[in-house]
Amino acid sequence: MSSEEKKEEKIRQKPGKILYNNAVMLGRVARYIPVYPFFMVLEGLIWGAMNSFATYFTVRLFDLLDRPDVTFSEFAATIGVMAASYTAAYLFDAWYWEYFNSLLHQKLQYHMQKEMYEKARSVDLACYDDPAFYNDYVFAMDQARDRAWQVSEGVGKIINRLVASGTILTLLTAINPYIALILAANSLISILMNGYFNKVWYKKSLEQRPMHRKNSYINRTYHLADSAKELRTSDVGRNLNGMYGDTVEELVATDIKYGKKLLPASLLWDFVSWAVSFGVLFFAVLLLNGGSVALGGFAASISVMWQLNWLLTDLIERFQKLPEQSLYIEKYLAFLAYEPKIRGKEKIPEAFECLELENVTFSYPFGEKKEVLSHVTMRVERGERIAFVGYNGAGKTTLTKLIMRFYDPDEGVIRYNGVDIREYDLEAYRAQIGAVFQDFKIFAATVAENVMNGPFAEEDRSTVLSALAAATFTEELEKLPKGIDTPLTKEFDDEGVNLSGGEAQKIAIARVFAGGYRFLIMDEPSASLDPLAEYRLNHGILGRAAGDGRTVLFISHRLSTTRMADRIYMFSEGKVVESGSHEELMAQNGDYARMFRLQASKYREQGREEAFV
Repeated sequence: MSSEEKKEEKIRQKPGKILYNNAVMLGRVARYIPVYPFFMVLEGLIWGAMNSFATYFTVRLFDLLDRPDVTFSEFAATIGVMAASYTAAYLFDAWYWEYFNSLLHQKLQYHMQKEMYEKARSVDLACYDDPAFYNDYVFAMDQARDRAWQVSEGVGKIINRLVASGTILTLLTAINPYIALILAANSLISILMNGYFNKVWYKKSLEQRPMHRKNSYINRTYHLADSAKELRTSDVGRNLNGMYGDTVEELVATDIKYGKKLLPASLLWDFVSWAVSFGVLFFAVLLLNGGSVALGGFAASISVMWQLNWLLTDLIERFQKLPEQSLYIEKYLAFLAYEPKIRGKEKIPEAFECLELENVTFSYPFGEKKEVLSHVTMRVERGERIAFVGYNGAGKTTLTKLIMRFYDPDEGVIRYNGVDIREYDLEAYRAQIGAVFQDFKIFAATVAENVMNGPFAEEDRSTVLSALAAATFTEELEKLPKGIDTPLTKEFDDEGVNLSGGEAQKIAIARVFAGGYRFLIMDEPSASLDPLAEYRLNHGILGRAAGDGRTVLFISHRLSTTRMADRIYMFSEGKVVESGSHEELMAQNGDYARMFRLQASKYREQGREEAFV
């Protein structure tokens, strides 16, 4: 089966699946907003009845005009009932759409987004390496609320159209069954045409989704402060502009590709619609000439015919939206139904005593299948200071991801306190480890909230201050206008502070001290600092950790701190090629010794010997 055939197979849906997906989405809306189904049905019934009343009032007024003995009071009563009915309906309509519906929108968005945010926290980190999953993930996050609302409103409109068209069709069949037959045939053609249109539009949306995501990335790059300096000091903007131009060309080519499919069908549909309209008019004229209706009845019949044609057409379009909605809902439901492969069990870990890695081998699940780690074995005891060193791409950071259980090894086992980490409850296990990631993030929140990595209460103040002191942020804190209550970034607050890279790293480091973790992982925790500041910070961190009896596993390209480690592991091409204390590795005169001497000589040339003392 070709890729195009596979896409076609995915798009084709059975009626039962279409109804199921839409019903599930309606069920979710009802679960989040229990009152909504009642008002949705009520609104549909009210306006379905009003459309029917419009037909009744039209016929009633023309009947009165045909009567020679009609009185003014009869006209006034009919118009008064009509005015009162429409006034009540429009008052309800204004309250429902302008006030009540707006509140429901916000409530629905809150519940649906919250559910997806929680799900996003549970999906495997490997999912972000899978472009297909990531595309669907972004798609679900962007589309879910609007699609839920469109399904709900669509059902309300379907009820409206069914009530109104049922009443009018009964009346019209009594006048002339041929006109009713023409309109029914038109509805059947509408079903077929809309089904074709929806399928083509969905395929087009599916094909253009990666292009829109690329353009979204370019747009985000231009308006985020993180990229401002590079855009002004390099030709990266030219590259992005070229990428944008190429993507627009791809979008245009896709529009043309699907436009060629839609244009003939659209022209055919327009021709059929006009043919039906003139056919209805033709039969109406025959009715008039045949004398079966008077002029007033003829005018009323024409109004009824046009109204019914519009109602049936809109009703069919609403029904035809269900398959389209189902295709989008399928992505949303698939995202929510995703079951993480990295799953824990029920065992709760005790305080850290030791970590063992035995014959650990790993390759990333997507992209080129290449061993990133190969047969790594080591043991870390409580209170030890362990250093991972090596050049870029040696597998150091990947190993910390396995220890955090973001991934599971392909071979081998990792044990925490002698137990395979897969036996532990996942959240409880990760809660034992404080990690500072190489690509850490500072959030648009206060200093205190960033340090606490969550909500901050006044009783946490001493914890935050102590953690910042441990991360050597005391001097920087004194310069902040509101101390630990200072908002970081200017994303939502004009008085927010943008920290330097080194200052931000210290905030990230303070998090692990505020968390009270007994086992710390620090992946290049001070890479944004100058060598001397890094040396002082790392010595402070390791000294504080040693004083508290914490275990520290740190990664560094700079070797100024490694001599404080109890044991150093030298990585090369995913393997541990050397291990031992600083003195032992220097005596071996291997890769570590050469790297250390090379860095030391550069620092001596720069007059920064203190960083290697």
